[in-house]
Amino acid sequence: MATGGSLLSQISDDFLECQICLQPYRRPKVLSCLHTFCQECLELLLKRQEQQNELECPTCRTKTELPGSDVAALKDNFFVESLKDTVKLHKAVKETEGGSSNAVCGLCESGGEAKSYCVECAELLCDGCIGLHQRIKALKGHQLISIEEVRSGTGLKAAKPRTQPCRLHEDESLKFYCETCGEAVCRDCIMVEHKDHSYTHLAKASAGIKQELAAALEDAHERMAELKDKQQQLLSKKSLLKDTVAKVQDEINGAAEQTRDHLKRLLDRVDAEEKVLLQKVQGIEKKTEKEFCTVEDTLETAIVSLSSTTEFGRSIFAHGTDLEITSVKTEVQSRLQSLLELSPTEIRAPAGEPWVRFDADGGVKIDEDATLVGDVIELEGDDVTGDVKEGFKATFTTLGTTGRLGPTALGQHYSGQDHDGLVTLNNGIQHFTVKHTGTYEIEAAGAAAGWSVNIPKSAAVRGRGALMKRTFQLKRGE
Repeated sequence: MATGGSLLSQISDDFLECQICLQPYRRPKVLSCLHTFCQECLELLLKRQEQQNELECPTCRTKTELPGSDVAALKDNFFVESLKDTVKLHKAVKETEGGSSNAVCGLCESGGEAKSYCVECAELLCDGCIGLHQRIKALKGHQLISIEEVRSGTGLKAAKPRTQPCRLHEDESLKFYCETCGEAVCRDCIMVEHKDHSYTHLAKASAGIKQELAAALEDAHERMAELKDKQQQLLSKKSLLKDTVAKVQDEINGAAEQTRDHLKRLLDRVDAEEKVLLQKVQGIEKKTEKEFCTVEDTLETAIVSLSSTTEFGRSIFAHGTDLEITSVKTEVQSRLQSLLELSPTEIRAPAGEPWVRFDADGGVKIDEDATLVGDVIELEGDDVTGDVKEGFKATFTTLGTTGRLGPTALGQHYSGQDHDGLVTLNNGIQHFTVKHTGTYEIEAAGAAAGWSVNIPKSAAVRGRGALMKRTFQLKRGE
């Protein structure tokens, strides 16, 4: 047992507190998952559950069957109960700065300073109660430990453990172990509740159980090491996931930036071409408007001239004298004849109507469903079978040195390489399945050498002793 000071430093208050009520344990009950709670707390927890024949641990969610749907039937955690009393005792006898203890007698009401501790009574005793213990016959056999021995821890370590009273028969102590039920029992339990059961002395059962637990704990220690190793592997893979995600995110950002740069250049070109085209349209517009102005001027001049001439002719015809009419006859007729020579059909708008057209056939067309940056592929179980690491190289040998079909096994051809799930052998022909899109270097060597993605061996280049290499861009599944 640890000394008083070390015991208090090794055990936290949380260890001795129920994690439901956050108070010191009151009749602690242990579940099948080995988590401990107050009996009263578990009873309140059971009332809130639909299932009454089992109890769900609030810490780990493991279900514990309840014998008779009764929390009281669960096993008591004697270890926690005893440890709680021990810690309480050590705190009570802990020295103050002045070198004295504040511990007082727990049996009498005198408030006298405690000098000893009775293991069986689990009480601190003053000098008067110590004398009483030594005089009463029933108490003479009790183990008394001095406060100094309690404080140092040596006294409790040397003392015989206190017997626990039976919960069913309070006058009896738990001295036997029922092998049938797997619990500590008293003498009355053997005669009544555990009649005809197989039982043995508690100390003998404890010795055997210690051996069993020692072996189980050794297995647990080894399994713990394996699990921690696996935990480190998972942490490494989780770290790899984070690094891979960061790398892929950088690749996505880079690809998106390249696409944006490309699109920006395209937009700059679009803006430039737009400006040129608009300027060209404006040039055509100005040129054609100038032609329109020329035609309009000719037409306006003809209209004005014909209007003034006809107005003059009507006026002289209506109001002129014979002399006046005859004197201008020649000029009027000549002017009208000249103006009438300009036929409306000869006056035309500028040629090329509608004069300008936009041809968009040469523009850039983008499929709305097409990706502009790329795609992200989630790799799952089947995708990563036979993980292809960077630098993986495989020699594909289909014929032996005698030219006969072979080999019959794969292992010797891929020493030190993970080829499971990548290369399969069927009738001497090796098949390589691409699990990840990427760049692959394929080497063909031996009696027949050649390569192709979808060309059979017979169509490949042959040559005994030849060595050929080529790099392929292969997609998953090829």
